Amino acid sequence: MARLSKVILGIFVTLIIAGLAQAVTVEVIGSGPTRQAAINNALRAAIEQALGTEIQSSTRVNMGRLDYDRIITASAGYIQSYQVIAEGKDPVEGVYKVKLRVAVNDYKLKEDFFKEFKRNPRSQKIFVKSRLDSKRVVVLYSRRAHNSLPYNTMPVKEIIDRIEDKLAGYGFRVFLPEQIARIKNRATELAIDEETAIQIARQEDGDVVVLVDVQAGKRPTPDGFYLIYATVSLKAFDVTTGELFANVIKRGKTIARAGAYGIEEGAARAVAKVAPKAVDQLVQKIVTRLSTSHEKFLVFIFRDIPQDIQLQLQDLFANELGWDFRVARQYGSYMEVEVFSENDPTSANLQFYKAIKKAGIPLTQVEMKGSRIVYSGQ
Repeated sequence: MARLSKVILGIFVTLIIAGLAQAVTVEVIGSGPTRQAAINNALRAAIEQALGTEIQSSTRVNMGRLDYDRIITASAGYIQSYQVIAEGKDPVEGVYKVKLRVAVNDYKLKEDFFKEFKRNPRSQKIFVKSRLDSKRVVVLYSRRAHNSLPYNTMPVKEIIDRIEDKLAGYGFRVFLPEQIARIKNRATELAIDEETAIQIARQEDGDVVVLVDVQAGKRPTPDGFYLIYATVSLKAFDVTTGELFANVIKRGKTIARAGAYGIEEGAARAVAKVAPKAVDQLVQKIVTRLSTSHEKFLVFIFRDIPQDIQLQLQDLFANELGWDFRVARQYGSYMEVEVFSENDPTSANLQFYKAIKKAGIPLTQVEMKGSRIVYSGQ
């Protein structure tokens, strides 16, 4: 009887463990025009994250707008429960944002997925297994010179379409929301500088921001045509650290007939000649950056901090915490410090918080996104 009880108990425990194994918990952020839309987007992101694949979608820019997302997954039946951790309306973007802790029925999700994957070969083209799960790349157009082309011209569309197609092929989520599209429409009058681009990407929870610039010039030929020159510039920044890690410049030229459309069409052909190689180089550097290990460091950002407190913080990093660090940027009451550490961001932040409390330094934590930790003065 005792032996039978042990067997039954063993089976019961096994069933409990199996049941728990079917659920995976993920934390995700969603945004939308309403609270419910933000929650729905977050739940969809939880499904994608739990599946461990990126779902490719049709990503084509048309006059500064993105025809975005033919997602075929459905959250119904896969979400066991979710809890709202944080929520609110973003005063800058005017959209609602929520952060959820979601319990996903991982077993059912993957079982249904692999059934569909094996049954329908088209699914193999829609789902892309990737090591780059949930990585977001924000693509922006930035006019940096007087001869930079407007955003809604053929050559610019050519290069941006290629970038988005290539990134989607690697499983990235190419992120170009309406807010950014509206900014891009103003790019004919305004230049988005590098710092502004990084801030926009941070607001959109991006991992990498790509700045695109296409410049063109013309020179008449004796036979009544024009020699068209085009220069494509692609820069990629790590959103967490602000580091420039890719800078690709390619130049092309072609002959075009006279007339505004002829010149624009010629510039598009000149861009098309150099675009494949330029985009390949850019995307390969992004893939390498996000899929391989490189020197780990955290970024502490301090806002509204007096100069004497900034010096006190530097002393705390060097002596109290004993961390290797460097001041990456410092002006007025603002300071960015890069800390080289093998600690994960949460552990390092906890050490730092205890150290400033012990030292009596009045700081308030504002934000923590990946390896980027923000504090402000009180």
